[in-house]
Amino acid sequence: MSKEFCAENPVNKRSQNFNNIKILDCTLRDGGYINNWNFGRENAKSVIKLLHSANLDFIEIGFLSTEKAQDNQTLFDSFDKIKTFLPDNYDKSRLFGMITYGKFPIEKIPEVKSSDTCGLRVIFKKAQKEDALKYCEQVKAKGYKLFISPTFTDQYTDEEMLELLNQIQSLKPYGISIVDSMGVMKKQEVLHIYKVIDENLSKDIALCFHSHNNLQAAFSNAQALIDACTDRELIIDSTVFGMGRCAGNLCTELIVQYMNDNYSGDYKLLPILNIIEEFIKPIHEKYYWGYSIPYYLSAINHCHPNYAKFLVDRHIVSLELIDKILKSIPADKRAGYDEQLISKIYSK
Repeated sequence: MSKEFCAENPVNKRSQNFNNIKILDCTLRDGGYINNWNFGRENAKSVIKLLHSANLDFIEIGFLSTEKAQDNQTLFDSFDKIKTFLPDNYDKSRLFGMITYGKFPIEKIPEVKSSDTCGLRVIFKKAQKEDALKYCEQVKAKGYKLFISPTFTDQYTDEEMLELLNQIQSLKPYGISIVDSMGVMKKQEVLHIYKVIDENLSKDIALCFHSHNNLQAAFSNAQALIDACTDRELIIDSTVFGMGRCAGNLCTELIVQYMNDNYSGDYKLLPILNIIEEFIKPIHEKYYWGYSIPYYLSAINHCHPNYAKFLVDRHIVSLELIDKILKSIPADKRAGYDEQLISKIYSK
């Protein structure tokens, strides 16, 4: 790292082996909820190139989806389209795509030898688990580094998590993700889920952590996991400038500097700052994301953040009223966003 950003201080370096900790930037995928994935082809190429030069371990280039994909979006309805978004001399081994189960047919996924990504992450809801795991098995058979990503991971009981771990043990994916879908998890919850996974899953299966920042805990939760995970590959998700829906995500620029300062990381900050200056700041000026009380209220009420966004978009300024409306959503409806339901409650 350039000395003007971080002077070397060997006394503060941790003894943990840095090699088991990786950072995956998902700006072009998860950040796309902000601008409807309209980064533009040339801008996306530039972002990927700069993330490569920053030595990011993995780069998630967007969603694979046959729904509503347009030319300039990092939504890909085919693997051929992915190729047009990649800069020259890209490193295939660092590129991932994400699939929401049910939105991309297995028949449209080529063998990895003819693909421009080495890895695919498949996200699914708890109710989809059985069918989603069969789909994941087919993805792995095509040769990809497969990540199994159960959304709302904190809503799995220990027994349900153990059942999931037993099912994927024989599948041997590249990794499994802890997904803090509502940005509500506290350190002790993250570490508890980590312990359940770590004690019941083969050590050669990586762990990934994807967080949202509704409680401003994404950075501290990531640090806690980094400190705890000493003998398993750990991959931390982040986005440049925290770009992401509602309160946003863990900032790539923060976590890379933390790794450089404490774990002898070799990430370069300047390319990430260039991404912020040239590509992300203009988006942030048009579409705000970051900490706000409505999204804080959605987190503490364990509600999907889109419920708060619905109310904010209707210019409800009374925080007491927002809290009251969120509390009136039935408990079994809070995790999944139901616009018809919130519209009905709002009308009342």
